[in-house]
Amino acid sequence: MAIHGGGVLLSVCATACAAVIGVRQARKEAREAREARESVWRAPTPGAGAGGGRAVFGAVALLALVPFLLVTLSHGYGAESRISAVPFREILDASAHADLDLSDVRAVNLVGNVLLLVPFAAAAAFLWSGRRRVLKTALAGAVFSLIVEVAQYVLSLGRVSSVDDVLLNTAGAALGAFLVRRWTGRTRARRLTLPRPSRAGGRT
Repeated sequence: MAIHGGGVLLSVCATACAAVIGVRQARKEAREAREARESVWRAPTPGAGAGGGRAVFGAVALLALVPFLLVTLSHGYGAESRISAVPFREILDASAHADLDLSDVRAVNLVGNVLLLVPFAAAAAFLWSGRRRVLKTALAGAVFSLIVEVAQYVLSLGRVSSVDDVLLNTAGAALGAFLVRRWTGRTRARRLTLPRPSRAGGRT
């Protein structure tokens, strides 16, 4: 698929708003958990606010898909739709050019296809817990990207429906989920180091 500079800018702006919402919600839940742990009058409630938090992150994930759809389902420059079913062909072809820079449309395609699903994945990763959240998010991104590539060809948008686009989108989804896992892991580690209230009402 062809990624246009204006579409990438729109995606960055819209998904930045979605990311701010998600980060604010995550910090709010972390603060509530910390206050519950530090309080001498109440015990921490596991999963407090989890339902509301998941609803927020689900909405953020859907919001992050809007610019992705606007970019990928707009009409391309080609006269007719084509299929590129050979894995890594377009990626290797673009990477083989020594003069490749951000002004080259191939570089924009490579980088853009990775970044477009990062905000969606970062929000969607909060909907799952456990060590497999990266795998689940990457699979969700792959399925969604595949549906979009098929839609591009069926709707005759003048784009190239490429397996490389699916691979790049999946890599972006995995990257977004991985960043969330690293961030939540550090946040959890900081929580474990906080002083806990003792039974007598003091801090241990």
